[in-house]
Amino acid sequence: MSYHRAIRGMALLVALSACTDQPTAPPVDNDQADPAPLPVGVYEFSMTGIGGPTPSSSVSAVRLTPDGASMTLTPAGPSIHMEKISGSSFTEGRRGEGGQRYISFTYRVRNSTGGPLTNLTLIPVMTAKTLPGTPFRSVRLFDGTDAPTELLSRIVPTGAVAMGGDGKMHSIFPDALQVFDEAEVAAITLPPSVTAIWPYGFVVRNPASATSRTLPAATSVNDYAGVVTLNFRLPLSAAGDASDIFTVVVRLLAVQDSETRMTESIEESTDTTAVRLLRARAEALGATAVTVLPGSPARSPFVADYPGQRSICSVRTAGMPGAATSTITEPASYTRLAIFRPGETLDPCGANFTAGEAEVAHFGMPYAVVVRSMDRYGNVNAMTADTTVLTSTDGTATMPAAAGLVAGAATQIPRYTTYGTSTLFARGRRLQGQTTVLVNGMTRTWTGNVNTLWTENGDWAENMTTGVQDSVIIPGDRPNYPLLVANQAIAGVTMTDGATVHPFVNLGSFDFTVNGKVDLGNNGRILGTGRLILTGTASTFGGGLSNFDVRNLRITGTYSAGSNINVTGGRIVVQGGRLRSQGHRVRVRPS
Repeated sequence: MSYHRAIRGMALLVALSACTDQPTAPPVDNDQADPAPLPVGVYEFSMTGIGGPTPSSSVSAVRLTPDGASMTLTPAGPSIHMEKISGSSFTEGRRGEGGQRYISFTYRVRNSTGGPLTNLTLIPVMTAKTLPGTPFRSVRLFDGTDAPTELLSRIVPTGAVAMGGDGKMHSIFPDALQVFDEAEVAAITLPPSVTAIWPYGFVVRNPASATSRTLPAATSVNDYAGVVTLNFRLPLSAAGDASDIFTVVVRLLAVQDSETRMTESIEESTDTTAVRLLRARAEALGATAVTVLPGSPARSPFVADYPGQRSICSVRTAGMPGAATSTITEPASYTRLAIFRPGETLDPCGANFTAGEAEVAHFGMPYAVVVRSMDRYGNVNAMTADTTVLTSTDGTATMPAAAGLVAGAATQIPRYTTYGTSTLFARGRRLQGQTTVLVNGMTRTWTGNVNTLWTENGDWAENMTTGVQDSVIIPGDRPNYPLLVANQAIAGVTMTDGATVHPFVNLGSFDFTVNGKVDLGNNGRILGTGRLILTGTASTFGGGLSNFDVRNLRITGTYSAGSNINVTGGRIVVQGGRLRSQGHRVRVRPS
């Protein structure tokens, strides 16, 4: 399809610029799928003084000249007028360690086409005049020389951001960056002399309307109804400011879009205030699609979706389709300490750049976390020199010694002895990360390899004695069997027969409280004069050699007997609970 045929369906041909001369368009077929965004002009933005005290910029319409004939695009061409409002820049991070300069240039936009423009977006394109494989006409350094070719791929778009008074980067307003998938920009019929297009752009907003991006036709030369902000980040040179980027000249194709799309920038995704503003903006505009990018918490199933939410994992910012040389997650400076719990791995696309399900911690067991120095774009900053200290809101937890980061990471092992949820913090010299840690029960296996003490860590296969939420397995044929020397509480107990020695627990004279199932298998036993106290809900107990034999039994929960019950030389008490023994005998007899 030719470029001219592709644009004929545009409704705003009712009033063309004086510099265009096109035939009347046929009616639009509304039964067709939403058309691709339609080109309305190519513009060249020159941004200079970047990093200096007075950054400036200018913009001009590009007259494309196929076959030497001067031509302007239908319907807008130079009839979209833009003037600079402001320009600013700030730096984040250190030279040689991924430091970045963020730049922002805002322009007011006048629609002089004679008809309304909707969802106007400026998308980088390549022409015969741009540097090969880029949308840049020119990129120069502070010293006036051309930027090295490899530097061009490190110019990456961002959301609208600024450095706050707290010394942290903040997203200052939503709806600045727009990201497309490759198929969407590939469907755009490119104007003559435009040879490539990138899948991102910058949205023209209508500040006078919270519910629409439509720019009405200007009624005067002073009628600037739209605003657009171009936002990029550039690397700080390790060699010093003379080698920093000073001037960027970029060519952008203006398109209008029948679909109201929005994008959550990576910078916005980590700013809770910005997320609220973006969500409100999407709802007010009636956005049909909201794109989330790598790392967005909105990718998590536990976070509410945006209207029409979709995910794009990789956004090409340099190189050609299918051969990207850079993406929107180009490495930057160290901005956060990320804690990865056991079971979690680094994921360049996942929510919070994390994949996998975190394992819970267990009573007294090592819980190896990996602390990584990362940028906000999901990259580990291996150049970081920092030392991390772990602390927890659980005051009983045992924290490891401080650890230095090696290649941007350190493995540290806290231990928890209190059940429930707490917050784990990793603190460096300037930055802090945090995550939640849940501690609950597990199943432990008795070995008896050391002695008969229940509390001897070496007597358990996990090399740690039990907590109150743990269940235990006590197998046969072990060299020693447990003898209580203090009251003990657990979640459940299962005994398994041995070939020559059968398992038992000797309560001595202490209470053995079980908040769940008790299964003695075929030959397991409960010995001693202490009490077996059953506190579980809708649970069972039974098994043992011929009968479930115990000296003293107290039931405060609700239990069903799975075998005959003998209470010999003691008593059975059911207090505040219930015992069901359907089909089984419960007998209390003297010793």
